[in-house]
Amino acid sequence: MAAGEYAVHFSQSVGDLDSRSCAILPSLADAESFAHEQVELHPALLSRIFDHHGFVGAPALEVAGKAYKGHNDITPRFRRWVGSLLFFTGSILFVTDWVADFRFDWPSVLGSRLMIPGLILLVTEALVMLHNRRKLAGLGAGNAVAAKR
Repeated sequence: MAAGEYAVHFSQSVGDLDSRSCAILPSLADAESFAHEQVELHPALLSRIFDHHGFVGAPALEVAGKAYKGHNDITPRFRRWVGSLLFFTGSILFVTDWVADFRFDWPSVLGSRLMIPGLILLVTEALVMLHNRRKLAGLGAGNAVAAKR
């Protein structure tokens, strides 16, 4: 794909379109109209529009049909919010019991149990973001090398 082109990827489709199908269009406006047309024809379809960088980062646009059931992925937003909530709530409970010389015990026990899954979600999100940035930087360097040739 060249810069300025957009790919429309389909998933959970009906008929001849499947999750491996993709259409390359010359502009975002063309890609949007094509995605809306396909979703009207196939209500169980999800169309995602990506720029020339591909799957790096969020799609430029997502169009879901009325019969689309959704997907079960944990979204980055969920990982950030729930991870932060669990981690910082657990930290507050743990520090509260620590300041009280562990008199109560239950805040530190509950806090430590909340901090661990929160930390796992936050570290997972950080690693995903780092991977996406490195992948995007690699694509940018590859384009610079290709332009010099």
